[in-house]
Amino acid sequence: MKFGLLLPHFGDQCTNERVFGHVRWMEEVGFNSVWVRDHLSFEPHGFEGKSSRLLEGFTTLAAIAALTKRLVLGTATIITFRHPLVTSQLYGTLAYIANGRIIAGVGAGVSRVPLDAVGLPFERRGVIVEEMIQILRLTWTQEQASFHGEFFNFDNIKIDPKPAADTPIYYGGAANWSIRRTVKFCDGWLPQRLPFKVLDRQIAYLRELEQKEGKKKPTAITYFPLVSIDRDSARAYRRIGIERLVKALAEMIKRTKWKGVEGREEDLEGSLIVGSPQQCVDQIGKLQERGIDEVAFDLRNTFDEWEESIELLATEVLPHFKK
Repeated sequence: MKFGLLLPHFGDQCTNERVFGHVRWMEEVGFNSVWVRDHLSFEPHGFEGKSSRLLEGFTTLAAIAALTKRLVLGTATIITFRHPLVTSQLYGTLAYIANGRIIAGVGAGVSRVPLDAVGLPFERRGVIVEEMIQILRLTWTQEQASFHGEFFNFDNIKIDPKPAADTPIYYGGAANWSIRRTVKFCDGWLPQRLPFKVLDRQIAYLRELEQKEGKKKPTAITYFPLVSIDRDSARAYRRIGIERLVKALAEMIKRTKWKGVEGREEDLEGSLIVGSPQQCVDQIGKLQERGIDEVAFDLRNTFDEWEESIELLATEVLPHFKK
């Protein structure tokens, strides 16, 4: 099982030292990857605080690429407010700096602000992201690429440097149409903060679609749970703010119409990894049993204790899975 970290490149705890100061140590102690988010005019979720600070993802990962040798650099996820050719070029440069160690995570996004700002229809974001994925594939596999779609049209465009043709593209989203898009277009899936009742159902749907489509290689899954780790289990639960998360879960259920989830604290199981190091090991074990390939720890609720948290994960959690 592999392990990654969502970087603290957003919010009021975002500092140069936190984002860049520990990355060499991270790869030395066994973390496999680091990940960034993507927004234009960042609007924090209700449980994230109020700061709108966000270091742009490609720039952030380029700096980390120059500081490291093995860490895989992932985007979770790039959304569609850029022209896909610009996105393709950014990935190409990042792959060049990182010697190819990237995962291109993409998604349709849930906020209409970025698409409204650049004049793209939010209601058609599904079609837009599909065109983006196709353009990334074309420009990474062909010397000169042409594309004619509903939103993007061009002829004989060359991206150089470009990522390797087999650079993995992952899709972020939990809805059924996200799963269908993952199987049809992508190599991996990036679910985040899903209760087991939803995660199990969607993994089963993913595997069912793979068989129907005759997909030769299983879709890789990198999962992003919210994390709070502390030697004092009670303190770990206090720090993550269970009451706020239950409220956020209830709002998510209302928006997504998840079946079998009622917005109670017990329904959060699977979306969180919380407690002492041993409790975290036990909870990660349940993800491993479900066939999750990589867990990317999302510490956004406890970024104020970033250093202490990643040290506990590195010294008392990862070794249980690295034997």
